[in-house]
Amino acid sequence: MTPRRPLVIGHRGASADAPENTMPSFERALALGADGIEFDVHLTSDGHAVVIHDALLDRTTDGTGPVHLHTLDQIRALDAGRWFGPEFAGVGVPLLSDVLELPARIFELEIKTWGRRVIDTVLVEVDVAGVMDRVKFTGWGQLGLADLKRRRPEATLGCFNQAPQPWMDDAVYEHSVVGTAEVAGFDVTHVPAAAITPRIADAIRALGSEVHANDIRTPADLDRALAAGATSVSADDTATVLEALGSGH
Repeated sequence: MTPRRPLVIGHRGASADAPENTMPSFERALALGADGIEFDVHLTSDGHAVVIHDALLDRTTDGTGPVHLHTLDQIRALDAGRWFGPEFAGVGVPLLSDVLELPARIFELEIKTWGRRVIDTVLVEVDVAGVMDRVKFTGWGQLGLADLKRRRPEATLGCFNQAPQPWMDDAVYEHSVVGTAEVAGFDVTHVPAAAITPRIADAIRALGSEVHANDIRTPADLDRALAAGATSVSADDTATVLEALGSGH
């Protein structure tokens, strides 16, 4: 039997082709044929959910300082595209509500900040958009995600895992990933594609969790994800992954 093609998620959109976490990047990923998009959410000082990766504005906008200390009007005045290329000058930081209007099959929504206020705001936005069944909530703040799950049991959660650390051998890394998945009890377990193995994936599936291979950067990474039978994969270079899977446009 031919293995099923994994779902392809554009990491921060098609971020190899357009400035990450912007509407052009998301639209490019979906135009290429990606099944979904991954993006990151912070709150402004006046409580609006905006899509940007870093806690600081400096790397991907012409602003400076923490996102959470700026109002929505201040964020909207920033340029979030020129750093990537002059053709993207004037591209702004999108609102979460804008992104949730896109025709993606999957929204991988990473909560990047802390506290109950962000969870409250994100849940309202998802409910207003009517896309709860298409959202996968992720983040490194597993306590916050667990709180979200208690409040909304129907929510789909993704559990992150770090890349292998220098002090880990293969057995220790496998023990770390599988043990984390067991305790978290989330719906999807994320494992870096460069470190995933069939043994890890099989153990995750035995716990009732789907397997996501993230951060595909090389053909070898994709081969490892496919060998492990990952349900879904993510990459910055969405076009190359889709082409390798025979689904590029």
